[in-house]
Amino acid sequence: MTGHFRLDRRTFLGAVVASAVGGSGAASAQQKVGERKIDPLDLPLDKPGVWTLNFRYKPPRIVTLDGIGKDGKPEKKVVWYMWYQVYNLPKDDRAAEPVTFLPEFELVTKDLNTTHLDEPQPHMIEQLNKLENPQNHPNLTLLSTIAISKRPIPPSKPDAIPRVVTGAAIWTDMAEKAPRTNKFSVYIVGLSNGQATEELRTGEKLIKRKTLQINFVRPTDDNRPQIVDIRPDDSNAPAEQWIYRTTSVAKSIGAPVPKPPG
Repeated sequence: MTGHFRLDRRTFLGAVVASAVGGSGAASAQQKVGERKIDPLDLPLDKPGVWTLNFRYKPPRIVTLDGIGKDGKPEKKVVWYMWYQVYNLPKDDRAAEPVTFLPEFELVTKDLNTTHLDEPQPHMIEQLNKLENPQNHPNLTLLSTIAISKRPIPPSKPDAIPRVVTGAAIWTDMAEKAPRTNKFSVYIVGLSNGQATEELRTGEKLIKRKTLQINFVRPTDDNRPQIVDIRPDDSNAPAEQWIYRTTSVAKSIGAPVPKPPG
């Protein structure tokens, strides 16, 4: 299937070695430069049966693509995108089942206090494929956050090369709404089915979902944007952390208790 790919051992090892020594060849084809791998982590709020996918990513990049303007006419657009891969490596054979990945990528600027949601535009995904998959390998094709959710992620065996699925998140409004941001985080929901509820004194319930938070820094501004301006922010702690983040609030149901007369 397009996007679901089991790397053969020779290709995988060759890409890793070539990337480590700065070579081309397999490393260029697999786009390994700057890639980081995040393993699942058990959290105190995890309940029995919680699964978490493995995640690989490269820091968001800034490129100019062919887009559609507000007037419906073609125009060049500066977009931010984030290349990633997921794979399903269960803890034990009993949990070796396919899982559905319903990703949500939310970019939140820490210095400008803006929020940006992924916009899965197929025509932009096609253009990004030419950048990230220059040899047009059919099994490394980028999938949008919608397309990647259409088939479950198959389980990988512990002693085998992971069966990766490759995708990209796209933000098209950064140049317009937050061009000068230097510090932001990307919150990724859908990598786990972990969910927890916290009840407030008001009766409202906070719905929290297991989320991967990745912090980034961008030392430059938007005057001369470069494709590799952004890097993980490891200044105070690892840039990546698993958390339970509030995603919605459930209000209490029912009429309020009437006050006694008097």
